[in-house]
Amino acid sequence: MKTLVSQSNSEPMAKPNPTPNRTPPEPNPAVAASNPPRRPHEPWWRAYREVLGSIETRASLAGLALLAAGWVMSASGVALARWAYLAAAVTAGLPILRTCFESLRDRRISVEVLVAAAILTSLAVSQFQAGAVVAVMLLGGGVLEQLTIARARRSLANLLVTMPETALVRRGGQEVELPVSELCVGDRVITRPGERLAVDGTVVSGESAVDESPVTGESVPLDKGEGDKVFAGTINQTGMLEVEAQKVGQETTVARIVQLVEEAQASQAPIQRVADKAAQWYVPVALALAALVWALTGHISRGITVLIVFCPCALVLATPTAIIASIGHAARRVILVKGGEFAEAVGTIDVVAFDKTGTLTLGKPAVTGIVPLNSENVAGLLRLAASAERYSEHPLGVAIRRAAEERQIALFEPGGFRAVTGCGVEAQVDGKRVQVGRAEWMSKQAATFSSEALGRVAELETAGHTVIAVAVDGLVGGLIALRDVPRPEAREAVARLERQAIRLVMLTGDNERVAKAIGAEVGIEAVHARLLPEDKLRLVRQWQQQGKRVAYIGDGINDGPALAAADIGIAMGAGTDVALETSDIAFLSDDLTKMPEVVALSRRTLKVIRQNIAFSVFLNVLSVVAAGLGWLSPIGGAVIHEGGALAVILNAVRLLR
Repeated sequence: MKTLVSQSNSEPMAKPNPTPNRTPPEPNPAVAASNPPRRPHEPWWRAYREVLGSIETRASLAGLALLAAGWVMSASGVALARWAYLAAAVTAGLPILRTCFESLRDRRISVEVLVAAAILTSLAVSQFQAGAVVAVMLLGGGVLEQLTIARARRSLANLLVTMPETALVRRGGQEVELPVSELCVGDRVITRPGERLAVDGTVVSGESAVDESPVTGESVPLDKGEGDKVFAGTINQTGMLEVEAQKVGQETTVARIVQLVEEAQASQAPIQRVADKAAQWYVPVALALAALVWALTGHISRGITVLIVFCPCALVLATPTAIIASIGHAARRVILVKGGEFAEAVGTIDVVAFDKTGTLTLGKPAVTGIVPLNSENVAGLLRLAASAERYSEHPLGVAIRRAAEERQIALFEPGGFRAVTGCGVEAQVDGKRVQVGRAEWMSKQAATFSSEALGRVAELETAGHTVIAVAVDGLVGGLIALRDVPRPEAREAVARLERQAIRLVMLTGDNERVAKAIGAEVGIEAVHARLLPEDKLRLVRQWQQQGKRVAYIGDGINDGPALAAADIGIAMGAGTDVALETSDIAFLSDDLTKMPEVVALSRRTLKVIRQNIAFSVFLNVLSVVAAGLGWLSPIGGAVIHEGGALAVILNAVRLLR
C-alpha cells in the first residue's frame, strides 16, 4: 500500500511514503539537479536504506511485534491480549491515518480513505484483532511493495558510473589535484591510464583508447586523439589525455541522463492517468457497497471486508510498475525514454520515417571504389591522391586519406599545395603534378578524359556515387568513387521492423539517385528525396491525418520540425545535447537495432499492463462477492488484497529481464 514513485531525484530512492496513495507526484528537476550521480558499486542494501529506515517500516515492525505478542497472550489465556491487538492497530494504523488526513486536507478522495475506514470501523466494533491484522498487513505490504520497486529502480545503476572524487588540473602552468566539484568550464584536465574522466570535453593533447560503454553502450574501446570528444565517467585505458572541460558536474552527459531517466520513471502514461481517475470513483462506490452489504446481511465484519478488498491498489499499480520497469530496462540498453507516455506510445506506431544522412548512414563519406585507368595500379593511384589531399580539410579529402591509412599506404610530402573550394586540390607529388577533384572542374583545368573515363564516371554516378577524378600531369589516370555508406546494422534493423508490421520510409534532402541507392541497400522501398525541412514536416502531418501514428528518427537539428511533429521523435546521438533535449527517445549508442528493440519492449510493456489491469479487476470483483457472502474475513481480505498488489508488481518486474 505504497506511493509507487517518490520524488524524482538522483538518490537511490526518495523518502518513501508506504501508504495507500499510489499516484506518483510530479518530478522535481531542481532537486534532481542538486544531487550527484549515484554509485553502482555501493553495497546492495543501500538501494533499500530509505525504505528500511522510514517511519512506515518502523511502525509496521512495531505493530507486527505487538500483534505477535497478542497472539501469544491469547494462546496463553492472558486477558491483556486484546489490548496488545489495540496497540498494534494504533501503531500500524497511525501512518495510514496520517496519509488519509493529508489526502482529505488536499480535497482528494483517495484509496487511503477505504483503508482508514476499515481500520477505524474494526476498532469501533471492538474487533481489535481484525483491526490490528488489517493495519499491520496493509502497512507492511506497502513496505514490501516499496522494496520491490526499489529493486526495479536499481536498474538505473547500469547507467551510472563511479565518478572520480578528484582530478588533476593544469592551471597557471602548474598541475594541481582538485575536487571534481571545483572544476570549471575551460579547465585542462589530465587523465592518466586506468582513470575515469571527470568532465565532458575535447581532447587537446594525447592519444588513448577510451571505454565509453558506461555512457554510450559502445562495447569496443574507441581511439581518442586531439579534437575528439570524451565524456565524464568513461575510462581512459592506454595513454594520457589532456581534456579541455566543456561540461562539469551536473551538466555532464551522464548526470543529465540520470536526471532525465529519473524524471521519466516518475511520469505518467495515458493508461496510468485513466487508471488513477477510475480509482477516484472507487471510494464512494466502495463505501456505499460496504454499507449495503452490512445493511443486507447484518454483519458489519462483511462490510469491513468489502472495504478492504475493494481498495483498487492492484489496479492503480498496474501501469506505473510496468512503466518504471520498462524505462529501467531501456536505460540499461542505453535507450533513453523520456517519459511514461513515450514508453507506451512507441509500441503503437504505424510508420517509421528515417532521415538518411547520419541516421541510416554513417554521416561521413567513404571510398567505395578505386578505378585505375592508365599505368597506375589501385595502391599507386590512391597513394598519389591521398598525398595530394594530405593537408585538405574537405570531407572527401579526409575520406581518401582514411582509405590510404586503412591500407597502410605511406604518403608523399606534397609541394605547392593549392585547394579550390568546392572543386578539388592540386599539388606536386613525387615530381608529378597531381590534381584531385570533380570531373567538371578537372575539365576546366584542361585535364584529358578518355572515352573510357567518361563512361565510368557516368556509370558510377548513376549508381549513386560521388566521383572524384585523379589527373597526373594533365591526364586523368583514375577515378575514386565515394559515398556515405549505410550503417552496418541498418539492414538488420529495417528487416526486424518490417517483421513487426511497421511501414518504413526514408526522407532525405539528397538527390533521388543517391537516396534510392541507399534505400535499396538497407531494404527501404519508399524513398522521398530532395526534401526541405518543411517537406518532411508536411509528409509527417499527412500520415497523421490518415490516422497513422508516426515515429521520426533523425539527428535533431535539420530534422527539428519533423521530430517535433511526429508522435514519437527519436534522436541518434552518443549523448549529444540534441539527443537529450529535443527528442522523446534517444539511442545513445548510435545503433539502429535499438529501434525494433524499443518497439518490442513497448509492446511487451503494453501486454503486461493489460494483464495487470485484467487480473486486478477480476480479483476485486471476485473478492467483493466472496466478502458479501461471508466467505472472507477481514484478515483473509487483507491477505488477498496485498497478494494481488504484489502479484501485479512482480509481473511488471519481469520487464527488467
